[in-house]
Amino acid sequence: MKSGNSGIGLPWAALALLLAVAAGVAVAVLGTSYTERPSNPSVSEALIAAAPPGKRKAAPRFAFTDHTGARLDLARFKGRVVLVNLWATWCPPCVAEMPSLDRLQAKLGGDGFQVVAISLDKGGAAIVKRWFDHAGLSALAIYNAPPGDFAGALLPTSILIDAEGREVWRGEGAYDWVGEEAVATVKALLAER
Repeated sequence: MKSGNSGIGLPWAALALLLAVAAGVAVAVLGTSYTERPSNPSVSEALIAAAPPGKRKAAPRFAFTDHTGARLDLARFKGRVVLVNLWATWCPPCVAEMPSLDRLQAKLGGDGFQVVAISLDKGGAAIVKRWFDHAGLSALAIYNAPPGDFAGALLPTSILIDAEGREVWRGEGAYDWVGEEAVATVKALLAER
């Protein structure tokens, strides 16, 4: 006795394979090209190797918006030590790192130091505000940038910038920003001002 669907399986399998390939191509071409990095247990080893003042180069120029949509860049923070963090609400290592960044801002933030956590979420500041509220973050300001501006960035990425606007250190992955070594490094940069 013949099965009623013989001969139909092969065309459906070919169609399924074609759709899978098309979906893969679409993600490769249209999707953002962010890569998540695993968490790092401590920031100490990376910050110990921070560049001395004479070997620092100018920090990259970032354009981003604040919670009102006003365009900003890092020049606004000249004279302050700045920790830039590129992150997104959909990135698990980023989400794990944010409370540490919030505590660092609460502890050291002010005229001399600022954490600038730039979200790359497509939904803009509204999504970030909802996420901050849900996570109980209150010390960080909301900054956002179009995801395409940082295509290819590994998330999270942190860049420590001295008061002269020079890059001191860059790291990929989640870090503990309230550990003794991280806080001591920020304080040492504040003392250079």
